[in-house]
Amino acid sequence: MRALQKAGLVEMEEGAHRVDTDATEAPAESSPQVVMDHSAEPAAAEPAPPAVPVPEGPIAEQRPFEDIYAEQSVQASAFPAEKLLKILDGLAALDPASRIAAVRALDAADDAWTVDDALLDAERKTRALAAARSQLEQQARAGLEQARAAVTERDQRQQDAVGRIRSQIADLEGLLEREVTRATEEKSALENAARATKEACLREVARLDAETERLKRLAATFGGTSAAPTP
Repeated sequence: MRALQKAGLVEMEEGAHRVDTDATEAPAESSPQVVMDHSAEPAAAEPAPPAVPVPEGPIAEQRPFEDIYAEQSVQASAFPAEKLLKILDGLAALDPASRIAAVRALDAADDAWTVDDALLDAERKTRALAAARSQLEQQARAGLEQARAAVTERDQRQQDAVGRIRSQIADLEGLLEREVTRATEEKSALENAARATKEACLREVARLDAETERLKRLAATFGGTSAAPTP
């Protein structure tokens, strides 16, 4: 007991009952039975804590357990479960039966707390952690569903955009084909017009040359003389 008190695991009140510390060193098969001074009556079922809304967004990691317990409305305990765990850690050198006997002896020596307080606190906190775990799973499922819905929506937007772009490409390809056809037709018309102009020119030149030759025959016929030009 003095070792536990020196280690800060327990605090002895003034006038507390003295406990035979030899009980903590007794073999497991002869562990002393400690008579509890506290009368324990069956506890009424505790009302379920109000449902905590499932958070949204990213999962918050490494949240302090105290915040989780407060969020789940865990009642304060006269002897928290963590303190009992600390005492058990301090008695780790003992065999399990001796550790239990030592804790029961501490319980009997101090009216300020009972092992049942720590057990009830552990039960409440276990339920709180289970509720927090369930909330995390619901949050993860909700996040996954939101991500899937967002992916589906994004796929639909992509398909719509691709459809519009392909329709625009088809329209542009039709416009391109019409433009090429029109340009080809216009070039052909221009080339035909140029060829027609050239052929017309050649025909007219041939006609003029033929008339020139016909007129020259007059001069040859009449001795190659020509009337002098009138001054």
